[in-house]
Order: sequence, then C-alpha cells, then structure tokens
Amino acid sequence: MMWGTRLKTERGTIALSFALSATALLLVGVGSIQLAMISSGKAKYQSAADTAALAAIAPTTEDAKMAEVAEKTFLANLNSNERAAVASFNVTTETGRVRSALISYTANQASMAPGLIGGAYTPITGTARARKADYRYVDIDLWLDGSASMGVAADEAGRDKLRLLSKNDPEHKNCAFACHIETKLKESNLYSTSEQRAHANGVKLRHDIMKESVQILIDELYDAYPRGLRARYGVARMAASWERQLSFTSDMQKARDFVGTFQLKPGWSSSRLTPALQTGKNTLSSGAGDGSQAKPEKFIIIVTDGMQFDWNAITPGPVGSTACQELKARGFRVGVVQLKYVRLDGDGAFDYWVKPVYDQITPALQACASAGYYFHADNPDEVRAAFRQLAKTLEESLRLTE
Repeated sequence: MMWGTRLKTERGTIALSFALSATALLLVGVGSIQLAMISSGKAKYQSAADTAALAAIAPTTEDAKMAEVAEKTFLANLNSNERAAVASFNVTTETGRVRSALISYTANQASMAPGLIGGAYTPITGTARARKADYRYVDIDLWLDGSASMGVAADEAGRDKLRLLSKNDPEHKNCAFACHIETKLKESNLYSTSEQRAHANGVKLRHDIMKESVQILIDELYDAYPRGLRARYGVARMAASWERQLSFTSDMQKARDFVGTFQLKPGWSSSRLTPALQTGKNTLSSGAGDGSQAKPEKFIIIVTDGMQFDWNAITPGPVGSTACQELKARGFRVGVVQLKYVRLDGDGAFDYWVKPVYDQITPALQACASAGYYFHADNPDEVRAAFRQLAKTLEESLRLTE
C-alpha cells in the first residue's frame, strides 16, 4: 500500500513537472518567436524609414513634395500587413542650402499569442534622418569707384612725385591727378595721358591699389572653394553714373582678369556717387538668399574714396545714405572699403570743394556698410590687409564648416 501510494505520488509529481516544463518551454519558444518577429519588424520599418528620408532629400524631389515623397516611399517598402499596422507617420523637413528630412513613425505589430505574452500588439517606434548640405552659393557684386579722384596717388610720396612730374604742364601745373587727362608737355608723344606718365615713373595710383586688392579678395575667396563656397562675381563702375561692366560669372579667372583691366572713366570724370548708388540699387531686386544655387546670398562690395564731386552739378561731400539703407533693407549685405583720400592741400579744387567736408567722408561710409563690413585703409599695405580681412569676414558669415 505504501509503495503504491508513493508510486502514484511520484507519477503525479513527474506529470506536474512535465506540464510545468512544457509550459515554460512553450512560453520560451513563443517568446523567442515573438522577439524575433519584433526584431524583424523593427528592422523592416527602420529600413523603410531610412529609404524614405533619403528619397525626400533627393535632388529630384521638389521642396513642396518632400513629405509626400517620404510617406509614399515608406509605405512602398512595406507589405500590406505592415502598412496596415502603421499607426503614425510624421515628416519634418528643412529646405534651402541645407535639405533635411526627419521621419518618426509608430507601428502596432500583432502579437503571436495575445494574452499569453503581452497584449494584442507590440508597438514599434523609430526615427530616421537624412541631411545634405549643398555648396554655399554667393553673388559678390563689386561696385568700384572709377571717377577721376581715384587717379590720385595712393600715398603722399606718390602725390608729391606727380606734382613734380606735372610742374611744367601749361594746363595742369603741379597736378596730383593722374587720370585720362591729356598731357601738354613735350613728352606727350611718350605719355598721352597723365595716367601713363604716372605709371611710367613708378607712381601707384589709388585705383591701381584698388585693382590689386580686389584681386586679393577674389583669390582669398577662391581658397574657400574646397570648403564649399561657390562664388559669382559682377563688376560695376561708379563715376558720373553707375555702369554694369561685367555680368555675373562663376569663372574666377575671368573676373580676376577683368578687374585687372578696370579703367577709370575717361577725362575729368565726376564722382556722382550718391546718384550712382541709387541707379545701381534700382537695377536689383531682393537680396534675400538662403545660399542655395537658386537663391544665392548677395553681397555688394563698394570700393571708393567716398567723396562725390561734380563742380556745381551736385552738392560736393560724402555719399548719401538712402540707397545704402534701402539695399540693406532688401537683404543685401553691403561691404565698404574706404580708400584714403590723400589730402591735396594747396590744390585749388581740393581746398575749395573737398577740405570743408573732408571729415564727413568716413562717417558716411561707415553708415553705408552693414554691421561688421566697413574697412578703412590709409596706405597700400593697409588696403591689401583690409581686403584679406573682408574675405575672412565673408567666409565666417557664410559658415562654411556647416
């Protein structure tokens, strides 16, 4: 009797243990399968989301359709059951020079054994992001002073030498201007203009330094090419009026060569700077740009001595501020490089017209420039340094490391 009871008890224990073991094994098996399904589901949804994000920022995708393309691509990479399980799908996009798509999704994957392991479904969530920083495109419009005063020597030593060279000129005695003025001296067969005479005698003029320095600016910005800067250059001349001389070109060498051949307006060309700025402003539309190829950022670089003069046809003095303020209001960044107006004390025109307003020139140009974009140079070396600093300022403002 005792043995029989013991046998029955052991059989029951074994049966119970087996049942418990079988249940545990079943739970482990089902759980393993469920985990595998969840892992597979996560991988599938994530792959679809990654593909969708890349499709959204593809060059062929229009800005307005980025979210639509992302959703269609996401669903196209899922089967019907997986699509039906999607509970939410959101896309946040960024357009312009930097295009990005941030996708977030939730899917409710059905459980293999509802009630046995968890609820009826298991939520799967994830995100995917794609981002592409395009080249940064910028238009640099060089507005160069081409009036007669830019033919003055770049420094005091050159000024004095010009006066000495012209001391016997019957019409322009002791003149410090070296423009396209016909000479009346016996050597006129060698130097038909005062500019030629200055160059032949090694005198650097204000516009010579301007051209060299603008070329430095172009060279410095070209050095940023490997870091993503793509610049176009245009050139206009300001004198009696504003004249477009070089249409925008991305050919750096072409722009550089053109600047090297930049000429002052022939003759005793006036400096009608305020009307010239107004005319130039009227040729332009909005300056607002995001740095993309379609909407480049726009800079206007004004290089001048800052003194306007046209005898009695215009009030002599510094440039007016209206055109500059309107350009800045339109989204243009205005850079100003002021080339020192070397004093010509003793010259009748300088003493009568320029000297009374001489101290007003710099404040007016400072007001014309955008914040941080005014540069002043008193001698050729400082001019070159100013243009290098301008290039650095441009680079920093464009955030080329983005």
